[in-house]
Amino acid sequence: MTARSSGPYPRASPIPSPWRTYTSPPLDEALAPFQTESFGRYYLVDKVATGGMAEVFKAKSFSHGGFEKLLVIKRILEHLSDNEEFVEMFIDEAKITVSLQHPNIVQIYDFGRINDNYYLSMECVEGKDVKGILRKLAQRRKLLPTEFAVYIAHEMAKGLYYAHTKVDSEGRPLRIIHRDISPSNILVSYTGEVKIADFGIAKAESSAYDTQDGVLKGKFEYMSPEQASGAELDHRSDIFSAGIILHEMLTGRRLFKTDSDVKTLEKIKAVDILPPSALNPNVPARLDDIVMKALARDPDDRFQDARELQQALLEFSYPATPDLTRESLAHFMQELFAQEIEDERARLAEGTRVAAEMYAAEPHPDDGDWQMAATTASGTLATRPSRWPLLVALVAVIVLAGALVVVLTREPHPPPPEQPEQPTTASLQLRILPPDAQATIYLDDQQIGTGTELLKEGLPPGRSVKLRVVAEGYREWSDTVDLVAGERLRQQVRLDPIVEPTPDDSEPTEGSGAADAAVVTPPVPAESPPAEPSAPQVVVEPVSVDARFVSDPPGAVVLVDGRRVGTTPLTWTDGTPGRSYSVRYELDGYEPVEFSARLPSSGSRTFSQTLAKKEVLPGKLSVFSSKPGTVFVDGQEWGVTPPMQTREVKPGTHSIRIEHTDGSVSEGSKEVAPGAKERATF
Repeated sequence: MTARSSGPYPRASPIPSPWRTYTSPPLDEALAPFQTESFGRYYLVDKVATGGMAEVFKAKSFSHGGFEKLLVIKRILEHLSDNEEFVEMFIDEAKITVSLQHPNIVQIYDFGRINDNYYLSMECVEGKDVKGILRKLAQRRKLLPTEFAVYIAHEMAKGLYYAHTKVDSEGRPLRIIHRDISPSNILVSYTGEVKIADFGIAKAESSAYDTQDGVLKGKFEYMSPEQASGAELDHRSDIFSAGIILHEMLTGRRLFKTDSDVKTLEKIKAVDILPPSALNPNVPARLDDIVMKALARDPDDRFQDARELQQALLEFSYPATPDLTRESLAHFMQELFAQEIEDERARLAEGTRVAAEMYAAEPHPDDGDWQMAATTASGTLATRPSRWPLLVALVAVIVLAGALVVVLTREPHPPPPEQPEQPTTASLQLRILPPDAQATIYLDDQQIGTGTELLKEGLPPGRSVKLRVVAEGYREWSDTVDLVAGERLRQQVRLDPIVEPTPDDSEPTEGSGAADAAVVTPPVPAESPPAEPSAPQVVVEPVSVDARFVSDPPGAVVLVDGRRVGTTPLTWTDGTPGRSYSVRYELDGYEPVEFSARLPSSGSRTFSQTLAKKEVLPGKLSVFSSKPGTVFVDGQEWGVTPPMQTREVKPGTHSIRIEHTDGSVSEGSKEVAPGAKERATF
């Protein structure tokens, strides 16, 4: 895609008539100034939104050494805490989302209950949801530039594909369906990042909360036809919802909006819609085709997974790249919401100041900061017990009252605090249980320490890393964690001992067949005569297990605990029954896949993974001739040379033809590698 303006990023274009779309809320709904309040170990510093079921706040947490963290608290309204069905759904959101670690999905940090309020703490995305962006543009009677609409949908598809294909620690698909993909659940940061939020009604096979057949969950306007009919859903329902959002971003109009929910559902079931170009003539036919395929009434006629949708949008965007578009979108967002950004920063600064004073006035015992690591396989989260005894709480109230007197009597306009130097490294602190475990700790397969206590500082931030703990006699533990500049990740890991089978364990384990039963020596009678020297001995045959490693496409290199064992498809017989191994598939041109493979007690188990193609970086090709002429590359006209003509091109060999003004022709070819810059001179 190329920008259609001379500025650093595309300008929003006017919305075609007739005008009806997102509108701003009335002025009398503006929130009164928010008063900072404490909530357990968090301090709520600004209210983001209030709905019929929950409140959302920006929050700060503090710790020793001046550490502070900005996050978001989603708190169930108090009167809903007694609604068992709703609480169960809220807990399911925590269980599902805590296992999702992806740049395009809002990350969950913690879950618990404080007094009568259940809550989630999560990543703070400083920006706006798509609904707010479209509403702001509607106020200016403008449309979202096409390249930004395509980029947002592209990033949304990446997050959906990850969630749809997520597997548990045993390699079993979780089959997550979001079921509420809508503009208010797609967040765009002021730096151009796109993240999916609110898995509150998501469906996964591990979910304890089952919706009743025929009961509709989600926003009616963004349902798929099968969802509107109350039918069985799969991941393609989310693809239809993503198509609705893309259509609305391109046209500025609500696709299935009517004057009643019943009419909306009937309109969705019929899928009686026009392509985006019918409302916005600037939408190309190729993009029309992508949108209408995503919005096909029959799921079999849609993109069959979100990766297909992402790839189609990426090819349409060419030669623009996601990285370049993200930078342009960041500038666009910062200009569109300049006043809001200034107001939000002012409220955050004031809320943080008050919160820091409240924190300084409270006691902070050394213990109580540790939280058990979330078990992503089962989705369980540890809740935190009550923090302070009653006596300490009374002392804190007295100290806080004194602090408030100081606040009320200070000068009205104190000088602003000096901005601290921005941190450039992260740190990791681990506590391993039980304390007698002789553990070895690895970060991205590199050993960083041993024992049961570890403090590692100076780690490079801004990335996800694999944390792994290994100890003899215990099952291996691993998880993916994010390292953030200036933050110390504190985690307590409890290792599970490996229980060896005993002669009494003659029954198969749960989920196993007769072939999985351990082979044991028959018990000896209590009063048996001494065995003759020539009597045969009973020999226990060793238990053998097979791990079948399969990939799509095949031919991937298989590494088990960092050691190459072959290529897929592969049957591996060197494993220990019941043990978990770290497995990695690698194939040229595809993103590597890592997972944990736990072998059965006997028999065989298949571990299958689908590999995603790597996004290929474009190169740059410059063409110049001292003799004037028109440049054609791969049959496409580029312009006149001189001056030099430069464009991004796909990696590969490109044919070049220059038709000179004197009637002569120059021809040649040039090979361009991914990310390389090449020049052809004639």
